[in-house]
Amino acid sequence: MSNLIRRLLTAFVFGPIILSLMYIAPPVGFTVFVGTSAAIAAWELFTLSHPDRFGRVIGVALTIAYFLVVRYTAFGATHGSLFAFAAAALAPFALLLTLARPSHIPNALIQTGTLVLGPLYIGAMMATIPLTLDIGTRTQGAGLALLTLMTAWLSDTVAMFFGKTFGGPKLYPAVSPNKTWAGAIGGLLGAVVGALSAHFGYLPSLPLGAGIAVALVAGALGQMGDLCESVLKRAVGVKDSGAVLPGHGGFLDRIDALTFASATMYLALRMGWLRLE
Repeated sequence: MSNLIRRLLTAFVFGPIILSLMYIAPPVGFTVFVGTSAAIAAWELFTLSHPDRFGRVIGVALTIAYFLVVRYTAFGATHGSLFAFAAAALAPFALLLTLARPSHIPNALIQTGTLVLGPLYIGAMMATIPLTLDIGTRTQGAGLALLTLMTAWLSDTVAMFFGKTFGGPKLYPAVSPNKTWAGAIGGLLGAVVGALSAHFGYLPSLPLGAGIAVALVAGALGQMGDLCESVLKRAVGVKDSGAVLPGHGGFLDRIDALTFASATMYLALRMGWLRLE
């Protein structure tokens, strides 16, 4: 429970900053904040795979590049094919970088895979969060961005509370021994609470039924994203990706569910499965 308290205190510190960037500051401010968070998370990811600073710097630079490409051009009709080509080019670039550094041959497979995965996993998927600011009016876009954050983070916090309180059968002990089915159900309830708070509070144009449905899917996929990051950490024998955020670990620990939830939310909006009234 002390870990839960630390999480809540961290939220009280960062919450007003994030809300100000979404609702008051120019949209570029929120983009810079999310992009900086993505860069820090990328550094933590590449620290797990690349013992040398050069490899980490390259990985972070690629992540920032893909973040900017997706944020400003990728999903437009003109630049969609360009992004697809750039994504495909990650593989040969990562292979050539490994070829140029023969001293890293023993870790070539892991480092190549991470250089391909990282920019797409963190850079491209995190860019979908500020993209929601462009939907509808400024207030509606900010509300959608807030809904995205709440779907992931409220789900995660309620899941922790339910897991600590009720315990019970483990969800996936081979990957994350502390997660329980009670926590997973609580996480879905947290996602629903996020959608309800949006509809009856800061985003009344959100349709209730579709909002809950998308929040449930995004919340479930967010929990899978959390487990996916646990696999990566377990592969290298670490518990947290970092220690920057009290109660949360590192930035990568904080966005593992958010990357999946934000991509799901933005896809639902782009495909018309979720339309503001």
